[in-house]
Amino acid sequence: MQSSGKTARKVSATIVLAEDNADLRAVYAECLRRDGHVVLEAADGSEAFSLVRAHAPDLLLLDIWMPVLNGLEVLEHLNRTSEAVGLKVVVLSHLGDADTRLEGFALGVDDYWTKDLSLVELCARVQQLMAVSAADRVVTDELSWPE
Repeated sequence: MQSSGKTARKVSATIVLAEDNADLRAVYAECLRRDGHVVLEAADGSEAFSLVRAHAPDLLLLDIWMPVLNGLEVLEHLNRTSEAVGLKVVVLSHLGDADTRLEGFALGVDDYWTKDLSLVELCARVQQLMAVSAADRVVTDELSWPE
């Protein structure tokens, strides 16, 4: 793909990062914060669900295998709450099997990334997702009819 000569606009987002591995969570969070995002960290699925309800983030980066509530249970709970409307959800997991991915997509995830991503790629993907999401909101707002 050729560059159009334009620099991608940085979009700052509020992100809930749900990862039970404290070391991995810290590395991901630091990378995302360096890119200008506000990162709220959750060590288990219940904490992730509570943070989403309390802070209405732009993005939930969600591990599948976590204590208290696993990622799929978090998704099921989010599907029953209005606080998750408009929330982008990306599963970030070691599990890359088709059945787990399909179950995630059936529960409404926007994408499914495996943890073999480099930090540079992870942050680039988050930036791209948030930029597209922001552009979609602008187009939707411009197309809205006044009441």
